[in-house]
Formats: sequence, C-alpha cells, structure tokens
Amino acid sequence: MTVLGWMTDPPPAPALVDAATGHVLDYRELADRVSSLAEMMRRPRKSLVICLCRPDVDTALVYLASLYAGHAVLLTSVARPESAAVLAERLGATFVVGPHCQIQDLKQHGDVHPDLAVLLATSGSTGNAKYVRLSRAAIDANAAQITSALDLNATARAVQSLPLHYSYGLSVLNSHLHARGSIMFSGHGLVTRRFWADVRAHECTGLAGVPYSFTIMDRIGFSGMELPALRTVTHAGGRMAKEAIVRYATLMAERGGRFYSMYGQTEATARMSVVPWTHAVTKAGTIGVPIPHGNFDIAEDGELVYRGPNVMMGYAESASDLALGDVTAGSLHTGDLGQRDKDGFYRIVGRKSRIAKIAGYRINLDDVEAVATTSPMVAVEHNEQIVIVREREASGMSAEELSRHVGEFVGLPSRFFRVEDVDALPMTGSGKVDLPAVSEGVVQSS
Repeated sequence: MTVLGWMTDPPPAPALVDAATGHVLDYRELADRVSSLAEMMRRPRKSLVICLCRPDVDTALVYLASLYAGHAVLLTSVARPESAAVLAERLGATFVVGPHCQIQDLKQHGDVHPDLAVLLATSGSTGNAKYVRLSRAAIDANAAQITSALDLNATARAVQSLPLHYSYGLSVLNSHLHARGSIMFSGHGLVTRRFWADVRAHECTGLAGVPYSFTIMDRIGFSGMELPALRTVTHAGGRMAKEAIVRYATLMAERGGRFYSMYGQTEATARMSVVPWTHAVTKAGTIGVPIPHGNFDIAEDGELVYRGPNVMMGYAESASDLALGDVTAGSLHTGDLGQRDKDGFYRIVGRKSRIAKIAGYRINLDDVEAVATTSPMVAVEHNEQIVIVREREASGMSAEELSRHVGEFVGLPSRFFRVEDVDALPMTGSGKVDLPAVSEGVVQSS
C-alpha cells in the first residue's frame, strides 16, 4: 500500500473529517476531489506547486492532488503569503495554490527531477530556508514504517494537531492514509476548548505532539479530560523531559492506551525511531529503536548515522537543485551524538553542530548569539528553551528585553528564551568558551 494507493479502488470508509462543517469525506469522494483538482494542474511536464498551508481539508486536497498530478509540491505556511512570490521566483514554481484550493498559474516552468515529490523547509525560522527534497518512494516508505511502528489500521482516526508544512504533521496525514484510516481537521489550536470538543465529538483515536504541546496540555488539564476514544499519543520533534514522558505514558496506560516517543528529522521524511509503548516508562529518555527497515550506526566521532528507504534525495536552495537526483544513497548523518545501550536502545547525548530544536523548529544558536549583540555570551539549549548565558559586565539589555529581542528575530515567543548572568564564562585551555561547562552550569542552575 502507498499514500495514494486507495485512488484506484477507494473504499466506502471515512478519510477526511472537516469539524468546522461536520462534513466527512469518504475515500470515494476524496478520490473524486483529488482527481478533479489534479486535472486542473495537469501539464505536459512535471512542475513545482507551492501550497500555502492552513490546518484544513483543502490543504490536504492540494497536497494529494499535486502528487496525483505527478508534480512536486512545496508546503509552506499561509501565514507568510508574501514569501510565496519570492519562493516561486527562486525555485521556478509553476503554481501557487492558496486557501480554498485557489490555483494561480504563473506560466513558468523549471526542470524537476522525475523522482521529486515533496519539498519541506528544514531551517526553521532563521536564515534562508534550505529545502529537503523527498521522493515519492521515501514518502511511501516512511508512511509504511510509521503505520507498522504504531500499529495503525483502518479504525485509526488522528486529529491533525500539527501543521502540514511540518514533516511530523505531514507524516500523521500520510501514515493514516496509508493505513486507510482517517484524519480530523479541527481548525482550532489545542489550547482551545473547541479543539478538544472536536476530538471528543469525532472520536479521535490518535494525537501527535511536540514537547511544547504537552506543556500546553498540562496547563489546560489534559489528564482530567474525558476522551474515551483516544488510544494513541505520540511525541516527537525534540527532547522531552523524562518525567513528562513517564507521566504521559502512565496516564495513557491507565486509560488502556499507548504512548510512543519517537525521533526523526525532515531529512528522513519524518521519523527514524520509536520507543515501543511497552517500554515507554523503562526506556524514557531514549529515542528507542529504529523503525522497520531502518537502522542506526554510530560513527567513530560518535555521530548517529541512519540508513533507510525514507532518507531524502538531498537539499535544494535554488531552481537548478530541483533537477538533481538522489545524492544520499539512503544514508543520513543526523548531526546528533548517540549511544546504544545493552538492550539496543539509542540515546542522544549531544549535537555535533549548534542547532537547537525548540517547539519543533530548528534554531541556529550561532544566529541567536549574533543577534543578541552582547559579548561575551553564549547560547545553549536546555529543557525546551534557549538559554543565553552572558557576563554581567556586558549585560546591556535587561533579561526581558533580550529575550523579547531574540524571540522577535527567531519568530518564537519570549517564553522560549532565558537569560542567565554570570561573573565570567568558563573557557577552555585554547581560549574558547567551554560549551560543555556552560551547559552543565545551566543544568545545575535549573
């Protein structure tokens, strides 16, 4: 089975649920609408479609229709429509499709490799986005891997709680379509009562979250909610506190459900490993074991290397890159430093480069330091926050001002940043800032 395998013989079963209207598209209606939309984008040659994503059924239709038409589709947020024109020029896109499936034909074409299916940004909110090139084979492979790892079937119904232009969010849609399950679009954020009312009313069985999702769920009293249909909760998108993992795993077990921690990167389509629900408590804090048909190796320098059919073709930064073939040969150097325990479970112990993952976004810590304009200082990641450690004599802005200033640059609220003032930054013998010592000091002060 594949993500679009149902198009040839769609079953009379629910596929997409629009909570705003109450309309349920079964696979037959979904196939008709995908086919009709794809026909509107038919061209003699493969093209690039830019899809301006919203958390709704129409965005899913555009994504699926683009693939069915044989095109490649770049998914980006509708919140930044002004960037669509820049992207289209930069990458030679033929179509820009906005809300309500409104198609803008730009009457231009670039060369697009036959295998290219999806482009997703990987640089988060900072700098010029670099796009991951994903093939249809990788999309289908990862959907199958996730379906197997989470034991999904046709009775599974996920709430689309994460953006479709985010690899983790897209994988929820792909895996449930692969399993011939269904996806409910609420259109509301999980901080709202309406979201949870929709989850309950439409009997959603699955919920995916990043670490910050669970922080919100703690604040709004998730543990006291009556959600009898919810049986699968997954976490990915960054390191989550061990205590929180144990708490949610225990809560789901008490309700007869399952909690899975997963590890992934956009460069691997979405996910690479899973902590089986049976080990959610005993192996909390690990990234688990590789998903089916994937494997890990640890290089001599300690870097975790993943190999599997879901690895990207490569990156794209310009239109000419879209014509390139596969340059990875199914191997991905994750940039994470890993260890393997005696039971075959892997753990992340650090990063080779200075990229932090906050609220599902990749943030370059060097960029944070550059915009902070305070010297000497250093930025490190801890507990889903970026901690800016600076020497008191060079403090300049107040802690609140600096957090707000950096947050505006990165595109995240100031609560994701913390400022610590120290008498002096620890230095190595070579005169460089001792990052491990800074990180250790941050942990001890927390």
